[in-house]
Amino acid sequence: MSDTRLNPRSEDPVAPLPDPLSTVLRDPVDERTVARVWRGVEERRRVPAIRLGAMLGWATLGAAIAVVSMLALGFVTRTTPGRGGRVAIQEPGPLLLADGTAVVPVEVATAATRVLVSLADRSRISLEPGSRLEPLASSGRQFLVRLARGTVTFDVEPKGPRRWIIEAGIASVEVVGTRFTVTRTPRSVRVVVARGVVLVRGSTVPDGIARLEAGRSLDVQAPAENPEKDGGVLARSVGSHPEHAPSSLAGKGWRDRVRAQDYADAYDLLGTEGLELETARAASAEDLFALADVARLSGHPDGAVLPLERLLSTHPTSERAALAAVTLGRIELGLGAPEKASVALERALALGVPAGLQEDVMARLVEADVKAGDRARASAVGADYARRFPAGRRQADIDRWLAR
Repeated sequence: MSDTRLNPRSEDPVAPLPDPLSTVLRDPVDERTVARVWRGVEERRRVPAIRLGAMLGWATLGAAIAVVSMLALGFVTRTTPGRGGRVAIQEPGPLLLADGTAVVPVEVATAATRVLVSLADRSRISLEPGSRLEPLASSGRQFLVRLARGTVTFDVEPKGPRRWIIEAGIASVEVVGTRFTVTRTPRSVRVVVARGVVLVRGSTVPDGIARLEAGRSLDVQAPAENPEKDGGVLARSVGSHPEHAPSSLAGKGWRDRVRAQDYADAYDLLGTEGLELETARAASAEDLFALADVARLSGHPDGAVLPLERLLSTHPTSERAALAAVTLGRIELGLGAPEKASVALERALALGVPAGLQEDVMARLVEADVKAGDRARASAVGADYARRFPAGRRQADIDRWLAR
């Protein structure tokens, strides 16, 4: 068996986002610049990525066993203001294996035995037979992986610098330091917490998010393929309020309204429940983007959160994912949820926003961290910004936020 490695804000309230998602990052970059940057990114992403490192395999004499060992964690040197000038500091870089090499996809054959992967921060990942785990993004602040299938136990070192996010199709799990197990099947995801606390997000999770403490578990089911037959939220008679619009009419017409840029009419056709149902049905990142636009540009920014979160959960490697994370961060900031905004903006940077937009994303991340009360993280991001952009146009805003 073989395996393929993967590469591993101003003081004013946040203004509503007035344009479609493809042009959402206007301030202070103009629309033409944004469009040009994203066109360049899309063209470059058509070129096959360079594969890094060697391939993992397991011998098959009876039972196959693979143990990936690890070494020390790498650090990135940065500077921060201090007495007498700027002071050099060290911050953690991408999370590595214990031997200092990049984290790679791990696949365990059904006939093999459990595989243990140890990480440089002393966290450990245990994969049961028949499981596959793929790294998506890694930085000093976030570690993002995809559970393609099977059962994996994560033992995350407490008080670490990174947020861990495990994408499992219809659900995602977010932690900082805990022990928990995630099992993914074609139609469900099960999360069991042994220690600490995790957050589980998904379109079929009640209210879109659930908090699980030690000893608790949650089963997340895939949306019904035929909601009208299965008692779905829109399988009811037509009422006078748009929230009760039948799915058959909504499904036929909302895309036409979007193409005409009539987002208010599209939202009236869908309604709150229709938007949620179409989000659960959407098979592409493009449809999820369009649904987010319907909510956002019709004056319902809170309704854009669910399709953006589902896009990040079900299409984490899409060329749209980074922009979706940025947009989600801006919306959460505008909704007064700076902690959620910080998570989304960190994720955008980990996924890789175009160079021309990094200044604005980092500035908003500083703003979110300050408003969330996490001054240590805000200072670290501010120092990183100063290092990357010595004459940055958002430096004055960042200094003002950090001085509060």
